[in-house]
Amino acid sequence: MKSLIEGAIHKAATPATDDKLEEFGTPKIMVVGAGGAGCNAVNRLAAMGISGAQLVAVNTDKQHLAIVNDESWG
Repeated sequence: MKSLIEGAIHKAATPATDDKLEEFGTPKIMVVGAGGAGCNAVNRLAAMGISGAQLVAVNTDKQHLAIVNDESWG
């Protein structure tokens, strides 16, 4: 999973050669985890040290959302 994210970040950092792509600027990567499994996935990505992507956790279960480790997020 880490290599997949790092590959996407590297590809996003590569300058675009097509004029139509250049008008959009640098793409931003956001990983959104929804529900219990999504929040767990976001926690794992943060623990793996993924950088260059914004991590977001969404959950209606307040107790589960409280255990999301936001201190390790960049």
